[in-house]
Amino acid sequence: MNISCFRYLASFLLLWVEPFCLAQALTIRVINAVDGRPLQKQKVSVSLLYEKGERTPPRYDTTLSLETDVNGEAHFRLPDPAPAHLSAQVHLPSEHWRCGCGILAVIQDLIQKGAVELPGGVSKKSAASVKAAPGEIVFVARPLSFFERLLYPFVKG
Repeated sequence: MNISCFRYLASFLLLWVEPFCLAQALTIRVINAVDGRPLQKQKVSVSLLYEKGERTPPRYDTTLSLETDVNGEAHFRLPDPAPAHLSAQVHLPSEHWRCGCGILAVIQDLIQKGAVELPGGVSKKSAASVKAAPGEIVFVARPLSFFERLLYPFVKG
C-alpha cells in the first residue's frame, strides 16, 4: 500500500514540476495585412537581452537567425535561464512591404499575453482582427501601394 501511494505521489510531483523544467517555446508569425496570409521564407532575427551581471546560459547563442516556414512562423526556445527582454526583427524587402518590423519586449509579457506589431497605415478594423496567442509575436506587413512603389526610388535615400 505504501509503495503504490509513493508511486502516485512521485508521479504527481513529476507531472507538476515538468512544465517548469522545460524551456519556454516562442513563435514569431509574419502575416500580410491585406489578406491575412502568412509570409513564408522571411528572415527573422532575435536577440536575447541579458542584463549586466545576469547569468547567461553556456553554449547558447544569444543572437538567433531564423526563417519563417510555410505558415509564416519561426519557432525557438528560450534557454535556461531566460533573459528578461528580447528584441526581434523581421527583414522584409522595403521596396515591397511596409512593416513595423521590430519589437523590444519583456519576456514575461510575451509568455502571458503575446504581442502584435503593426505598420503605419493599417486600419483599426483590420488591426482589431489580429490577435497574438500567449508566447507569440505577430508582425503584420502591408504591401506598398502603387504610388508608394512608384515613389520608393525617390524617397529611399
